[in-house]
Amino acid sequence: MQITDYVSAILEVISSCPFIESQNLSFEERPPNAAFITGTIAFTNNSKLHFKEFVVFKPEGINIVKYGYSYLDKKSALIFRYDNALDPKTKKLSTYPEHKHASKELMSAKRPALKEVLDEIANQIEELSDLKAIDDRINEPAESYEAYSQKRTSIKRYLDR
Repeated sequence: MQITDYVSAILEVISSCPFIESQNLSFEERPPNAAFITGTIAFTNNSKLHFKEFVVFKPEGINIVKYGYSYLDKKSALIFRYDNALDPKTKKLSTYPEHKHASKELMSAKRPALKEVLDEIANQIEELSDLKAIDDRINEPAESYEAYSQKRTSIKRYLDR
């Protein structure tokens, strides 16, 4: 696989996520067979994913040597980050040096594929969207019995046609 093929595959994964509003991707080739890829993806809820990968291309496949996937809310507060930085706090984790930062917690985690990161983000956006819809419904003013009765009568007439 060549760098252009790998970048094309990343762009394809990004384009498959329905919650992405925009993306900015750049790569720098590092001869003879490596590349540094960085990007920012903006989502419909104003959150962002910043990612970076240092990739070495070999005949048998690719090797992602260093990576970081940082997901931030609209105020740029960290929601989660996957990385393989040599963080001394993570030495006791079973997946060291790979790990995940989430809610002020460090946990064991192998490097996810970008698609898995985007799926995790999409699930969070969907959950927050569902909670907002429920909250909006709860905060609607109570409907009077008379208005409710008129709606029911109108619907019944429509259905009885």
